[in-house]
Amino acid sequence: MSIVSNLNTKQSPMTASGSTGVQSVKFIAAPRVYIKAVDSTPTPVTTKSNGSLPAGWTDLGIVNGLAKVTYSKSTKEVRTGLEQVLRSEYIDKKTGNFEAELAQFDDVVISNLTGLTASVITSGSLVQFGLGQEGIVNKAVLLVTQNILDGKEIQLYNPNSLINLSYNTSGDEASVKIMAEFLFFQWASVDTIN
Repeated sequence: MSIVSNLNTKQSPMTASGSTGVQSVKFIAAPRVYIKAVDSTPTPVTTKSNGSLPAGWTDLGIVNGLAKVTYSKSTKEVRTGLEQVLRSEYIDKKTGNFEAELAQFDDVVISNLTGLTASVITSGSLVQFGLGQEGIVNKAVLLVTQNILDGKEIQLYNPNSLINLSYNTSGDEASVKIMAEFLFFQWASVDTIN
């Protein structure tokens, strides 16, 4: 009996070429999060950042680990007849969000995520925030993830996200977790939430 050798058994990479050329064999992500004031007219970054700060955006610093992106569509079934035969489905809800843990727990990150201005007690070493007075913070969000292996980038953009944060500790490290809910927007005549 001979051993079968083909695409299925060898798991050779696909040969299809997409918008970015030959498809990545593996994606080892290097994420970075940027924010800015809400874009009343969606204006995504149109060039590869390639590790540089995109013009007009604020860098939120080091991301611990990977960013978690969730995009889901909830569907409803259309059934008819006595036997409730499935005829179709439609989308009744779309949700999109992401989370990232930011290592640089400092006043710039906290100010940008809360919308609060720090009271400077001692210049260079002590600031104070009046937490609890902030409302919902809306910001344009850009999550850039670059593949360490081949340099390709994936950019996820939303012009008006609802921003929330939490403070976390792990061992001896404190960090800030950003959570962004993507709001619906229209871009290039296509309805989208991300």
